[in-house]
Amino acid sequence: MPKTISIVGLSGSGKTELICRLLDWFRAKGFKVAVLKHTHHQITPGDQGKDTWRYRQAGAAAVALAGPGLLQVTYPFPAEPPLPDALAALTPEADLILVEGYKAGPLPKIVVLNPTIQESLTSLEQVIALVDPAATAAEVPVFLPGDVEAIGAFILAHLSLKDTEEDASHGGQ
Repeated sequence: MPKTISIVGLSGSGKTELICRLLDWFRAKGFKVAVLKHTHHQITPGDQGKDTWRYRQAGAAAVALAGPGLLQVTYPFPAEPPLPDALAALTPEADLILVEGYKAGPLPKIVVLNPTIQESLTSLEQVIALVDPAATAAEVPVFLPGDVEAIGAFILAHLSLKDTEEDASHGGQ
C-alpha cells in the first residue's frame, strides 16, 4: 500500500481547502503528492458528445486527453474501481497520496469537523487525528484548520516520511 492518508468530513467541512493547503506545504518541502477524490456520484468525464466521451461510449479500454500542461487518462470500470487499483495508478508519480473521502475505507483518516454540522464522523475506524475549529479535546491529536504546518508534519510522521528540509538543515544526518 502506498503512503496514503484519507481526509474525510461531511460536505462543506473544508476537506478540499485543507488538501489544497497541504499540497502547497508538501510541494514547498519537495514532496510529490497525488490526490484521489472519491465520489458516490456517477460521473462521465469529458463533455457529452465530445470526442473523448464518444471514445468511451464506443468501448475504448482507456482514453487519454493530452494538451499543454495536461495528460488525463480514464479507464472504464463496470462498478466503482477498487481502492487499491486507484491508488496503484497514482503511486509511481507520488511520494504520498492524499485521499479525499473513502470514509468507510481501510485507510488512516484525518476527520475534518465543521461545528455548524451536527453529525460527526469521529466514530469511524482508523481515525488518527481531527481538524476542528473548536479544538475539542479528543483521544487523538486535534488541529485547528489553519495549522497546516502541524498537520503536514503529523502526516509525515505518521507515514514515516522524512522532511527533506529538516534533513538538509541537519546536514543530512
